[in-house]
Amino acid sequence: MRVWLVLPVLVILCGCGKAAESHMEEALAFRAALQGAGGCSFRGEITADYGNTVYTFTVACTTEEDGALSFTVEAPETIAGITGTVEADGGKLTFAGTALAFDLLADGKVSPVTAPYVVAESWRTGYITAAGQEEQSLRMTVDTSFEENPLTVDTWLDGEKGVPVFSEVCYNGQRILTLTIWDFQYNRDTE
Repeated sequence: MRVWLVLPVLVILCGCGKAAESHMEEALAFRAALQGAGGCSFRGEITADYGNTVYTFTVACTTEEDGALSFTVEAPETIAGITGTVEADGGKLTFAGTALAFDLLADGKVSPVTAPYVVAESWRTGYITAAGQEEQSLRMTVDTSFEENPLTVDTWLDGEKGVPVFSEVCYNGQRILTLTIWDFQYNRDTE
């Protein structure tokens, strides 16, 4: 009698394991496509939450094979046209023209203007800790370093196209930045 009770539980657990493996394979396939394409371009709306103040702005971004990211601010109009680059080696941030000045978040680890770099670099090199289905999207969770308190980046990939549509950056379990993504394209055709 007990065997008949345990058997359905084992079948369910085996099915869950295969689904989790499949989700991780999807996350790794996205990473492989990104690396194979030598980077990507996308537009996104960054929201930085300082607790008592929230800043939102829109950027157009392009990443290169080495992880460097170039951006142009598109909105709001008061800062539109500002450009910058965040480089993989040392996180060098430069501006052409006016500089964007934001207080640093996550104990000085990240600025809102570097959010697209942090997110894109997590896709490219971070440690994928989990992947699973959430409604019509694949949710991929990535730790960006092996520090005691790493930045964690959750990214939702479109269920049909398998490309990012939303990311959030968390520090010490608290969301500090979000990035809504559209017009995502690989630098080179991945097929």
